[in-house]
Amino acid sequence: MKLVYSDDHREHAGAKEMRYDQMIPMSESPERMDIIMEALAKAGFKDVVPPQAHGLEVAHQIHDPAFISFLQRCYPLWEQEFGPGGFATAYTFGMRSMGQSPNASVHSMLSCYTFDVCVPFVKGTWTAINSAKDVALTGAGLIQSGEQAVFSLCRPPGHHASQDLAGGYCYMNNAAIAAQAHLNAGSKRVAILDIDYHHGNGTQTIFYQRSDVFFASLHCRPEDEYPFLLGYATEVGEGDGKGYNLNLPMPRGTDYSVWEQALQTALQRIEAYNPDVLVVSLGVDTFADDPVGGFMLRSLDFTDIGNKIRTLNRPTQFVMEGGYSMSELGTNVANIICGYSTKVLEVLPERG
Repeated sequence: MKLVYSDDHREHAGAKEMRYDQMIPMSESPERMDIIMEALAKAGFKDVVPPQAHGLEVAHQIHDPAFISFLQRCYPLWEQEFGPGGFATAYTFGMRSMGQSPNASVHSMLSCYTFDVCVPFVKGTWTAINSAKDVALTGAGLIQSGEQAVFSLCRPPGHHASQDLAGGYCYMNNAAIAAQAHLNAGSKRVAILDIDYHHGNGTQTIFYQRSDVFFASLHCRPEDEYPFLLGYATEVGEGDGKGYNLNLPMPRGTDYSVWEQALQTALQRIEAYNPDVLVVSLGVDTFADDPVGGFMLRSLDFTDIGNKIRTLNRPTQFVMEGGYSMSELGTNVANIICGYSTKVLEVLPERG
C-alpha cells in the first residue's frame, strides 16, 4: 500500500487547547505523524509518496471560498495585530443565526468561521492545512490511476470541518475533498466510513442532502461526547440525501463486541449502496487508553477492523483522522493497515 505523506505539517505546532476546565498542550501534535510513520515502516509499509501540489478548485467544491480565504489569512492578520508568536483563537461563537457575517477584523472571522477553541492558528497552520488537502488529493489520484488501496496521512485531520466551520482540530475536510475528487474523476458513488471515536459532524453536514456520497459514522453518542449536537441515529439525510446518512452512536464504555456489530451494520449498508470507491476516515481514538476517547477497543481489535473493511473489496483510500494515545498510536494504525492488507504475520502485538 502506498503512503502519501509530507513533512509540511510540522510547523502547525506549539499552540494550546481548552479541555473543559483547563488549557493544555494540543493533543493533535506533529509527533503523532512520526509515531505512525515509524510503526508503518516497521510493519513493512515503506512506499512513501510525496503529495503533488493541487490548487483549491476541489476544496472550493466542498468549502465556501470565503472560509478558505479566512484559513489562509487568519494568522497573518492576527500577527499584524499582536506581533509574531502566540496563537490565534476566537473569543465569541454562535451569533451567525442573527445573520452576522465577518468584517475586516480577524476576531470577527474567527467568531464566524470556527465553532470551538480547538482550532488555534499559528504561523505554520495554513501550510499544514493546504498540505493535508494535497495529501488527500494525491491519494485520490493514485486510486483513480489503479491502486487498490492508499493511505493519505493527513495532518491536521478534517472530519469535524463543514462547508464554512472549523473545529475539533479540523480546518478543511480532507475525506470530503477526497470523495469529491473521486466523483470528479468519474466515480458515480462514493462511500465514506468514519470509524473515529467522535462523530464526523462536518462530513455529515457537507453531504447531508446528496445521494452521490453515502456517509456512515460509528461514534460515541452525542449525549456523552463531543461534538454533542450531531450524530443521532435519527439523522438519515434530507432531500436527495435522505437514506444516505447512517449514524451508529454508542455509549461511553463500549467494547469491541458491541462496536464490531455496528461495523458490520455499516459495511452491509455500504455494500448495498455499491460504491465505486470507499474512503475511510481513520481514527483510532476508540482505543481503551486514548486520552480523548471513551471506548474500550484494544490494539488487536484494530487488526480485525482492517480485515473486515477489506471484505468490501472496493478501491479504498484511508484518510487519517484522530488517535492520541501516544504509546499505542502507531501500533493501532499499523494494525488496521496490516489487517486490511492481510499482512497478518506482521501485525504488531499489543503492549503490556
